Amino acid sequence: MNTLTINASEFSRGLSEFLNQVQYTGQIFEIERGKRVIARVSPVREFSVGEGFPISKLSTLFGQGKLEPEDADRMVNDINALRASLANRVDPWGS
Repeated sequence: MNTLTINASEFSRGLSEFLNQVQYTGQIFEIERGKRVIARVSPVREFSVGEGFPISKLSTLFGQGKLEPEDADRMVNDINALRASLANRVDPWGS
């Protein structure tokens, strides 16, 4: 979906319709004031940083592509190995 740029006045007059487009079609809007983009309105992601992200939704994250089950398994193994290596890491600046 393309990002559409609209001015702030137009956005405020059609707020409800623009929000419907964001919610139902995934449309992204950049809001301009003067000649400068000051805001972006886009759909909320299905996850937040710090809350984690389930491997089962990884295909969604990659967009239209599909993640094969064996690739997902390899990725899970890589992530677990990385976590284990970080847990055992010695802080060189620790006291």
